[in-house]
Amino acid sequence: MSKYYDEARSFGEKYLAPFAREADQKGAFPREAIQALRENGYFGLVIPEAYGGQGQDIGAHAEVCTALAEWDASASLCYMMSNVGAYCLSLYAGEKLKQEILPKVASGEAILALAYSETGNGTHFYLPEMEEVTEDGYSILNGRKSFVTTAREADYYLTISRNVEDGSTNLWVVPSNTEGLSFESNYDGVGLRGNVSDPMVLKDAKIDHFYRIQGNGDGDRLIFLVGLASSSAGIAMAIAREATRYVKERTYSNGRSLGEIETVETNLAELYARAYAARETLFAAAYNVQSGAEDGFQNVNAARIVTTSAAVKNGSQGMRLVGGIGYVRGKNPMERLMRDSLGAQVMAPGYDVLRVWLGRQLVGLPYLKGID
Repeated sequence: MSKYYDEARSFGEKYLAPFAREADQKGAFPREAIQALRENGYFGLVIPEAYGGQGQDIGAHAEVCTALAEWDASASLCYMMSNVGAYCLSLYAGEKLKQEILPKVASGEAILALAYSETGNGTHFYLPEMEEVTEDGYSILNGRKSFVTTAREADYYLTISRNVEDGSTNLWVVPSNTEGLSFESNYDGVGLRGNVSDPMVLKDAKIDHFYRIQGNGDGDRLIFLVGLASSSAGIAMAIAREATRYVKERTYSNGRSLGEIETVETNLAELYARAYAARETLFAAAYNVQSGAEDGFQNVNAARIVTTSAAVKNGSQGMRLVGGIGYVRGKNPMERLMRDSLGAQVMAPGYDVLRVWLGRQLVGLPYLKGID
């Protein structure tokens, strides 16, 4: 673990934590938190130095996203999605497209979002139903993406479509001012309510081939999976922190605190041990990928499975420790954290899809497969 985790954790406590409750209660985009991240250079983390960024890789991405998620998982997710988009552009975009977008993101002038998931294919977002028709120098895109984190708030949206002529898939960078781009307002999530994941619609959207990204591989999937795992790892750590704080402060009329009860102490130990193991598993997997290890992808899948499970289990156990006050909205952070902990199970690729992927990798089969 490097300096990035400690610095981002202190930053999150100061600039994200004060706005987390309000964003959750209103289901509103965490504007103040994202603005602070913009102004302090965080959006340039994984962008190469040649384009004004910090030139960091997946390891630092995991540390920063985890640390931020310990204070506001919604803001961390919005930030993470932009990092994934920037990393994808850095790996696969043409030079002119990189020069057009990456310096803006690195400076905080612009942020990116991902528009991959669709209702018809569930968590199999690599099998898009959004269609593209190729014309001379541009393509026409039509389709609907179901959950788009940072909807309306991003400056560019990375999306994936299927070419109607040859069945190939392409990534596109869709500017926010594109004619034919619109959003539906129906996101009212149980948790992670600040990420405003509304559906995005492209209707006869004309996209210049300048914004097309061809030849993408696994790099963007890896940093994406690491980012999702970071959210769960941060939530798991936050639950352990908040449960510890509460049982130390909560006292009976005789002056004895909950923290002096052995059953409470053993439950706290489980919370922290589970969160710590999940976080360190994630960091190890992220740096494993960064080093170019052959088993990096399967280790990232394993880390996402472990962190998702840790967050869900900690959410339930943390609620039991806090008791009834934790079940009342707005009285204790535990109810928000418990709700936030549940989201990773269904965020594409979902928990069960990940287990299928990992199982296939372990027996040497292609992990991507059509919907049966």
